[in-house]
Amino acid sequence: MAVKKLQFKPGVNRETTRYAAEGQWYETDKVRFRRGLPQKIGGWEQLSSDTYLGVARSLFNWATLSLQNLVSVGTHLKYYIEKGGAYNDITPIRATTAAGDVTFSATNGDATITVSDTTHGAVQNDFVTFSGAVSLGGNITAAVLNQEYQVATRINDDSYTIEAKDTSGNAVLANSSDSGNGGSSTVGTIPNKHRQRDRGAVYWMGCRYLEQWYVGHKRQHSGPHETLESS
Repeated sequence: MAVKKLQFKPGVNRETTRYAAEGQWYETDKVRFRRGLPQKIGGWEQLSSDTYLGVARSLFNWATLSLQNLVSVGTHLKYYIEKGGAYNDITPIRATTAAGDVTFSATNGDATITVSDTTHGAVQNDFVTFSGAVSLGGNITAAVLNQEYQVATRINDDSYTIEAKDTSGNAVLANSSDSGNGGSSTVGTIPNKHRQRDRGAVYWMGCRYLEQWYVGHKRQHSGPHETLESS
């Protein structure tokens, strides 16, 4: 039987069937074509061991004039800038209450805390960060209250609930001594939850909010007289 040389066209043709794609590649895995010939690619590797909250809806990668490689990550919960393997949360702030506008109430034996905040504007799964709160008197200490929480349920326009936790994320149950309201200095900060899912929206958010993060980052590391570089 004579040996016949087979010539395959470069590229993968999925517009037809396996049998109709004669002389073509129909199915490949981790293959690229170089100079008309198939070549395996190196596959994927993890970019960073750091993590972020939410499901990424869109990514946008660019470099500054000083060749710093940055990636914006828009998730259904927050907005991040990845730099050097670290995800920096730069979700913009939507609202910050005045001191004392936020109060808490707890139920004995339950981790659920009711937060009173008039016209808070938050919905379920939004985030809020508390500061300036004092202990409710028992297990719900100042350290438990003064951190970031995700809204568990929205009760009405003026209140919502959170699930008390320690700084490691473990649930904390209130006891009979937790009868306080958190004091008169509690401040609640609610970031804006971006629900845009397309590339254009993520790019716009990057242009809009990267400057604030980048200027602050440069000032923190290099002094107050740095100039923002943009591409």
